[in-house]
Amino acid sequence: KNDDVAGGGGGVVKPTIPIGSGCVAQVYKARLRSSHGLHPAGTSVAVKVQHPRILEKVCLDFYIMNKMASLLERIPYLNLDYLSMKDTVDQFRDIMLPQLDLRVEAHNLRRFRRDFEGETRIAFPEPLVGLTSREVLVERFVEGEPMLNFVSKEDEHHSKKDREELAMIGLKTVMEMIFLHDFVHADLHPGNMIVDRNKSVRGQPLRVHMIDCGLTVELGERDHMNLVRVLGSLIKRDGYAAGKLMVDTAKKCQATELDVEMFCRGIEKICIDDEQNNFLESVGDYITDICYLACKHKVKLEAAFINAALACEIMEGLAASLYPDMKVQSVALPMVLKAEMMHGLKGKFKW
Repeated sequence: KNDDVAGGGGGVVKPTIPIGSGCVAQVYKARLRSSHGLHPAGTSVAVKVQHPRILEKVCLDFYIMNKMASLLERIPYLNLDYLSMKDTVDQFRDIMLPQLDLRVEAHNLRRFRRDFEGETRIAFPEPLVGLTSREVLVERFVEGEPMLNFVSKEDEHHSKKDREELAMIGLKTVMEMIFLHDFVHADLHPGNMIVDRNKSVRGQPLRVHMIDCGLTVELGERDHMNLVRVLGSLIKRDGYAAGKLMVDTAKKCQATELDVEMFCRGIEKICIDDEQNNFLESVGDYITDICYLACKHKVKLEAAFINAALACEIMEGLAASLYPDMKVQSVALPMVLKAEMMHGLKGKFKW
């Protein structure tokens, strides 16, 4: 059945043993039976096949989560409505359900390939759209070494120089996704990064392939501008302005005027106490403190800010493992400045 879906019964040699599996699908390595576009017969491809009845199972999960969140928000005296748990479940659903149509992942791959066209150090697999359906995705197979190998050890095949290069490539890519392209890979971890040498470029530099692009975050112009303003204020260590922007851009806020003022002062104090560091050097600590203040003062944080900050934190953690002494702001600040210029925002950095 899966072979019939991929290419109308004659697209790929039917695979039998999966090489990877996740919560939504499993992946096989196969070969094209016949030429497809510029790809000759015998070309190695990755075939991603959905698990049986996965849509039904995921929809049931979200139905249960939605009912539980609604029930908890209605319990008297708990006063949990300000957390907007039902809205959070709905936001998660809206991000997750498109992943169940593998044609969406094919579209995401094409978008990433367009955004990073001409880059020699970052790549995304090429989807074979004519062989892809809702249940099956066919893309060029990526040969290489898992990023995890570089994270876990340093030896003659995984030198310090290589590790530092990969840290810079990964961080620069994520910063561009967040600040310049407004299209972020939302499932970034070392298991979704494959490393090889770009043999088409002089010197054969290291190249990172980002795979499994089903989950993405795209904000839209208005929300992206708000995100740039909030993150820009934090990077400039203007904590009060950042707190005020978080409150003003929230779609639902039950905080009193006193709570809002205390929240903004709290963010300001975080920036003052941590004046020697930069927001992007310690995202995890900032996010923990900001979320604590938000709960304490009943301020609902927008998912856009959290998703972008978490993407920063994940890449910051990976970069720190590969290159502990790397200065994140040297990569991030130019991106923020470009994003502010793109949105017509003004401001001076506090160095």
